[in-house]
This record gives sequence, structure tokens and C-alpha cells, in this order.
Amino acid sequence: MVGTALPDSLRSHADQIDVLSPAWFHSDANGMIYGSDSPQVTQFAKDHGIKVVPIVANGEFSASVGHALVSDGNRQTQLLDSLQWLVSTYGYDGVNIDFENMVASDRTSLDAMMTNVYARLHPLGKLVTMAIGSKTSETYGGFSGVFDYAGLAPNLDFAVIMAYDQHYAGGPAGPVADVAWVNDVLTYAKSLIPPNKLLLGIPFYGYNWNISGGGSARAMSYTDIVSTVFAFGAQIQMSQAAQSPTFLYSAGNGLHQVWFENSDSLKAKLFLIDVHHLGGWAGWRLGQEDPNFWSLTLPPNPITTSPSSPLALRSS
Repeated sequence: MVGTALPDSLRSHADQIDVLSPAWFHSDANGMIYGSDSPQVTQFAKDHGIKVVPIVANGEFSASVGHALVSDGNRQTQLLDSLQWLVSTYGYDGVNIDFENMVASDRTSLDAMMTNVYARLHPLGKLVTMAIGSKTSETYGGFSGVFDYAGLAPNLDFAVIMAYDQHYAGGPAGPVADVAWVNDVLTYAKSLIPPNKLLLGIPFYGYNWNISGGGSARAMSYTDIVSTVFAFGAQIQMSQAAQSPTFLYSAGNGLHQVWFENSDSLKAKLFLIDVHHLGGWAGWRLGQEDPNFWSLTLPPNPITTSPSSPLALRSS
């Protein structure tokens, strides 16, 4: 989730959520964490048995901040101290390290940093989780090049694989997460990361491309997408190949194409949890989803409660 207000989705579906990862915190280049806890959200989660595992980002997803933290021992020690202070002060259940836009040459250093994060927090009974970029084969370049799946795996309780933005805001229009592509992503990931440590990251959002006017696509929530369909009389079509819905509409600034996720497309992806024997799923982000998502019958593949795997996936 983002923001400090209690999301309606959290309030309405607390019994279906095991872990909440608020995007509240960032580390600067010196390892000092900035951001604020939301007492009402944290207390609500605790009252409902939901673990709070906040996201900690590399600045504002800054490559230079990330490089400073993984390459300088003193800065990294300060980061470790800051993470320990964070979970102890607010009683969080762990952290989700979400370092993005890193350069591929930092991958060995990122492995080493996560070894240190795990060594510091895991003995305290805290979860060490990480958001990792998706790929279907090894690559040492681009957004996902820095993520060394095999090197990271031993020092993670869970890896949230961001299986989305197959087609991204700055590129051509297409499905955010084609189900066949997601299957390929998981097939590769589980060859290097134990599948019970993998959480399938699913997109709750869509993108709106102006395919005649150019420029970056605009991210849209499901509610915004429904409003657009009604406003322009668009006809939604399900791409059978991608198992993703899409529609076209014309506006004053050109022809638009929207690709998004609804309960049907999300169910097709969640089926892969059982196929690949994954630990569970994670959604980005709460409040943007099709409300019908919560009434899906999900595959019965629970995470057992144990010291090494302390979560339990609830299926609705």
C-alpha cells in the first residue's frame, strides 16, 4: 500500500490478508532511513493478525543511492543499524528491501548486502523479504540484471517476483503481464530460488497508452478504468493468448489502448501458484484492484507456520 490512510480494501478484507507492506520508508545514501509510520494502519494490522513488513527503498529508487549503500561498508553498517531500529521501534515483523533501477555491476555487492541484512534481522525473528525484477533467462543488463537469483536466495525468507510491466509505461502498448510470460518468469525463477520462497507479484493496475499521440502510458486503477469504459462507450475484449483484457477508445488527443487486469486475468495468473508450488502471492497495489478479486477461489497451497516460513496464505 501507499499513503498513510487506512485503505478500504484492507478494512474490508483483513481476514484475507496475511502481510501488509506499506511503501513508507526510504534510505538515503548514508544509510539513514526517512519516512513515517501510520499508527492507525499499523495498529489495525496488528489488531487483525496481519504482519507489517514495510518496504524500504533506495532513496526514490535511485541508482546512485543504491550503489553507495552496497559498496561502502560504513554506509551499509548505518543502514543495518537503521533497519534494526525501524523494526524494533515500531514492532514491525520484518522488511521488504525494494532496491530498483540499480546498475547490473552492483549485483555481487547487492548479494553481499542482503547477506548482512539477513544476518542482522533474521536472528531477531524478523522476516527478510525482497522485491526482485522478473526475467525469463539470465541477464546482466537492464532493470533485472542486478538481481542474482541464486546469490540472493539463501538470505531471503521470501522473494516477491515483480511479474508485471512486461509492457511498461515507456514502451509500446501490450499486456502488463501476459500469462504465458508470467509462467516463463516463474519457471526460470524457481530453477534458482526454492519455490516455497517465491511470492508471485501480480499487478492490480493497468496502463493507458495514447497509441497515436505517443508519450508514456498513464497508470490506472480498476475504478478509473471502469469509469473510462463508461465515459467513452468502449468495448472490452479478452485477449485469449495473453489472458488479459484490453480496449480501444478515441479521445480528443488521439486513439488510446488500455490493457489492465480484472478478476479473470488475475485468476489465470494465481493458478500458477499451485502449478509451480509457490509460497503465495503479493499484489501491487492495494486499492487499485478489481473488487471481484477478493471473491476468487484461490489455489489451496498454504505456507505452513514454522520458524523458517512463518506465514500462512489464506485462500478465499
